[in-house]
Amino acid sequence: MKILKIISINLLLVFIILLIGEICCLVSGYKFQQQFIKDKYETIKYLFSRYTTDLCTEYYDVPNNKMRPIEGKFFKKNPIILFGCSVTYGNKLADNENFSGTLSKLTKRPVYNMAGDGWTFAHMLKNLQTNKTIENINPDYIIYTFITDQKRRLFFFQGWPHDTGLYLRYEFDKNHNLVEIIPHNNIFWRSYLVKTIQYKIQENKIANEQKTDELMLKILSESTKIMKNRYPNAKLIMLLYSDADCKKGERDIYPNNQFLTNYEEKAIKDIGFKIVNIEEEMGFPPCTSEYKVDNHHPSAKFWNEFTPKLVKKFNM
Repeated sequence: MKILKIISINLLLVFIILLIGEICCLVSGYKFQQQFIKDKYETIKYLFSRYTTDLCTEYYDVPNNKMRPIEGKFFKKNPIILFGCSVTYGNKLADNENFSGTLSKLTKRPVYNMAGDGWTFAHMLKNLQTNKTIENINPDYIIYTFITDQKRRLFFFQGWPHDTGLYLRYEFDKNHNLVEIIPHNNIFWRSYLVKTIQYKIQENKIANEQKTDELMLKILSESTKIMKNRYPNAKLIMLLYSDADCKKGERDIYPNNQFLTNYEEKAIKDIGFKIVNIEEEMGFPPCTSEYKVDNHHPSAKFWNEFTPKLVKKFNM
């Protein structure tokens, strides 16, 4: 009986410690999330909804019902395919204001916007492997927009403190082949304490530049193999977009946001991509608020001024 009492007390203490940890992480998540959701009630509502939402179903599937419509689908010229994250998707912009809408209008081509909020190279590969929408078309151009947050996302799993489409991940098996990691969707993985621990583990992984390079370039290489086999005449373009916060001068709290290293640029060029640094092409600093719809995402003004230069550069 005494042993049971000791065990019960210890279990209770562990529960209390875990509960305190969960509350602390939830509060920390609330403070962070307020940078994105200014309304206090909506912030609280959003954070608590993460305990019950089926996040894997909501964000994991590719393709999903959040894809942008095909712009200019009745144009007769060969199409353009876009891959990327919310920058390419066009957060807070209408269909005719974002990159795909502006590009279609200028080139008189159909433009397939295969981007999504929080996505990365992994989603490009998944789209190429499974998305029937782009399987039987003949694009002249394929464009990927690389932002300074992309490398971190390759390792970022079960998002913290807010959940975006970062669940799709790959890793190497023992034979050095890419294998897809299937996400968990239970109360354990929804815990903010668990997410915080995961974040710290992932942060250490990202700090290993060799591992980051290896995984990113392998995913990109596998994607390129599919593209070259399926779309042999398509020109491959990678845009570099600085995801700087106009108010803070940094994207957010993450210390590992960065552009491509010289080694990565060379490897990507060797794979077959032409690299375009958007800031250099546009001639304005990385953080210029008049070209952003919020602290991170490009505005309609940005796409209206940059896209004609891109079209002219590649004779689209």
